[in-house]
Amino acid sequence: MRQYKFASALLMTMILVGCGGSASDVPAKPKFTAQVSFGDSLSDVGSYKVGAVAALGGGQFTINVAGTPTNWTQMTAGKLGLPAPCAAQTGLNDGSSTPSGTNVAVVNDTACTGYGQGGSRVTSPVGINNRLLGTGGAALTVPIVTQISNHLATLTASLNRFRGDEIVFVMAGANDVLIQATQVGGGLPAASAVAAVETAASELATQVKTQLIDKGAKYVAVINVPDIGSTPHVTLIADPATKAATKGLLDTLVSKFNARLKAELPDSANVLNVDAFTASKDEVANPGKYNLANVADTACDLTKPSPNPLGSSLVCNTNNLATGVTPSNMGGYLFSDTVHPTPYGHLLFATYVLQAMTNKGWY
Repeated sequence: MRQYKFASALLMTMILVGCGGSASDVPAKPKFTAQVSFGDSLSDVGSYKVGAVAALGGGQFTINVAGTPTNWTQMTAGKLGLPAPCAAQTGLNDGSSTPSGTNVAVVNDTACTGYGQGGSRVTSPVGINNRLLGTGGAALTVPIVTQISNHLATLTASLNRFRGDEIVFVMAGANDVLIQATQVGGGLPAASAVAAVETAASELATQVKTQLIDKGAKYVAVINVPDIGSTPHVTLIADPATKAATKGLLDTLVSKFNARLKAELPDSANVLNVDAFTASKDEVANPGKYNLANVADTACDLTKPSPNPLGSSLVCNTNNLATGVTPSNMGGYLFSDTVHPTPYGHLLFATYVLQAMTNKGWY
């Protein structure tokens, strides 16, 4: 697939550029022994790959391809020479008392450090598709604050502290934005939604400072919220007035979250801010630069299986792609569903993250 070959070449170019300089003027790059990631669906490596989701050939929020890294955190781990990340917690909870395809017992694996879960928010446990929303969902949506505390609890050998040789990724806030936008549609004043996302950003910054850096983490990459306003979630809205209003609201909420996060958590020796917003916006605005053929439509047919029980890429695979999309050309698509990237989109982002780490001297 030409798109994947392009990205691989881009990665190699990035690595070579990052290796420039002499031994006298370039500090030794850190040798990471582990990768730890906290976040939402964009970092989820299989939290819900059980029960009905697994049976439908799904598990990650992208186009699921068996035996192939499809999430950016899997790709960064591979480039860093680290083991492929696995989900620290798996399960589904639809609120019933009877085991079923959507009610699968939660299992925690202390050997795994991929904590991202689809639907998760910064502090609220009631995320997107959580059963407590009353929309029939079964997502666990453990919030980032709990993901972090769960990880610290596993570090008994180091007195519940990081060793300092881990690369830690934190990517959250998109679900707080989406939920607040939905509530505005239900009558919540826009000013209240802005205040809520700014509070979430402050809470995330506090977690990074007090529960990661103060607990020994030396290399923390904090990734802001991507440009949701340029995703099919907005661009496929048929009514022009509704589309404009939705984009305007989402742009405001995302910018407020990102600005507060950066203000309270600026770059430092231990913190690298990665600008996912700018990266994702540029991919849509300049698709040719990234060898993208389609940045407007979803590569997955969100009505399949018949129907797609979640309307989500969580159960998308090469057997239920949209009309005209095939395993050989899906690399030209940026979006798998209305908000999540394809594996190629994830590869572009992994490249961007590694470039940022290179510029920081971490890679």
